[in-house]
Amino acid sequence: MKYDIDIFDVPGIPRDYRGDLFKNAKLLNILFLPGCFGNFLKYFVERFSKKTPDMERYPFTGSGASHKIKKEDFCGLVQRYHETFINDNQGEMGLPVCLISPSTKKHYLYLKKAQWFRAGDKMNSPDDLWRKAVGELSASMKESAQNIIDLYNLKETAHFSWLPKFIVRDWYKLEFLKRLEDTYNYQFQKTFTAHEFFKKQKTFVLDLETFFKWEVFIENMVKLDDVFDLDLDFDRQSTMKQIFNQGLELDQMRMECNLAEDVLEHGSDRLLGNLEVTTEAYIYAHYERQFPDIQMPLTNRFFRDTEEIKQFLDHFPDWYRRSNPNIPTK
Repeated sequence: MKYDIDIFDVPGIPRDYRGDLFKNAKLLNILFLPGCFGNFLKYFVERFSKKTPDMERYPFTGSGASHKIKKEDFCGLVQRYHETFINDNQGEMGLPVCLISPSTKKHYLYLKKAQWFRAGDKMNSPDDLWRKAVGELSASMKESAQNIIDLYNLKETAHFSWLPKFIVRDWYKLEFLKRLEDTYNYQFQKTFTAHEFFKKQKTFVLDLETFFKWEVFIENMVKLDDVFDLDLDFDRQSTMKQIFNQGLELDQMRMECNLAEDVLEHGSDRLLGNLEVTTEAYIYAHYERQFPDIQMPLTNRFFRDTEEIKQFLDHFPDWYRRSNPNIPTK
């Protein structure tokens, strides 16, 4: 499926959500979609570059977002922006640009959570779709709720004020069953990254995986330093690691995405209690692609651990097996 893509109109994000109010920065310009750690990278470079003033404060809110330090407390040599940076800098050439880009299914699972929760510190959660009454949802979430109501043809009943959890999970699962390249968010990022503007700048594409694992992070910071001559002080690597791990441990969304990866890609035995509904849907979609004649159960309760999933798959009766109509055939 192809979508009409407007790179200056991210779903759920106000068009005037621009970030810093500077046209561009001399040392590094960080471009990113909401939720993709542009604030943390800005903080990290400013704290550890020898070309910027000392920065000893910590940036994290209770959720691990790097939104605690005010803009005026930074020196301005490093800035972060969203997609409108392109319009604001038409005609410029050779700008130092770091473009943060998601690349894997795990990253797009993360964005399902982060763009509602982290952008503007609104702290909306996909779980709000079933935990809150439809009338109590934020304006940015009501469209999704209406999409669910229309798709599943939900009728007004005594329980209609709340969407069932199993329906919300199934709705997200349908998105995760698609080929990644057929999803709107993937096509949006592909269109954004391929924009002609970036060919005229000194552009470094930083994979979003950088912010999920310390080993990937430090390796890519070395590369970033080499490209832009940031003069990062790697003699302070123990402090760098401590700060990175602090942010990761506070960020339950990243931790949960890493857990899903451990279970699905590496076969780890893990407890699966208290997962967000998007992660449950992501796990469901993985197993339905792996076993295309089995559909995962439509129940509010989720599997308690990986062993229970294995038992379900191993003993699913043959006479219930059917071709899954939701899995793409091409």
